[in-house]
Amino acid sequence: MNDNVVDLQTAWLHNGFGVANDVPSLLQAASDAGANTVDSKLFYYEAYEQEIETDGWSIDPSGWRPLTAAPSAGVETAVVPPEASWLTALIGYDVVVFGDYLEHSPLSCNSIAGEAKVNAHCLFETLEEAQAAIANGVFGGGCEDGVYQIFSVSTVEVEAGA
Repeated sequence: MNDNVVDLQTAWLHNGFGVANDVPSLLQAASDAGANTVDSKLFYYEAYEQEIETDGWSIDPSGWRPLTAAPSAGVETAVVPPEASWLTALIGYDVVVFGDYLEHSPLSCNSIAGEAKVNAHCLFETLEEAQAAIANGVFGGGCEDGVYQIFSVSTVEVEAGA
C-alpha cells in the first residue's frame, strides 16, 4: 500500500477520465501535496471506448454505450501519452466504477478478484477477459452501482531528466 498517492479529485486536477492528463501535471500535483516521489511508480491508463451502467445487481450485456466523461472533471481532458523514449509495460485491464468521478476498482475493493481470473496485479490479462467478466455477471449480485469503464493499465518509466 502506498500512502503517497496524490488525490487529483480533491485538488480538482483530474480530467474527464478521473486522472492526470500528463506526467508533468501529476508530478506538480505531487510536489504541491508534499508527496515523496522518490522510487515512485507511474501508471498510464487508456480507456476502452465504451462503458456500461449497472444497478449493482445485474448488467445487461447489450447496454454498452459510448464512453462519457466524468461530470466532475476539474480540467479539460487533453491526455498526453508517454514519450516514445519512456519504457512502458502493459500489466492488465481494470474495471472501474464511475459515479460523478472515478470511484474505485471492484476487482480489489469488492474482492471480485477472488472470483475472477486475474493476474498478479489484480487485473485482467486482456480486454476481452474484462468484457467477458462484465457480460457474464461477475460484477453483479450487489457489487457496485454506477457506470463501469475498462482501463488498460501500464507502468511507465520516465527517462531520466524528463
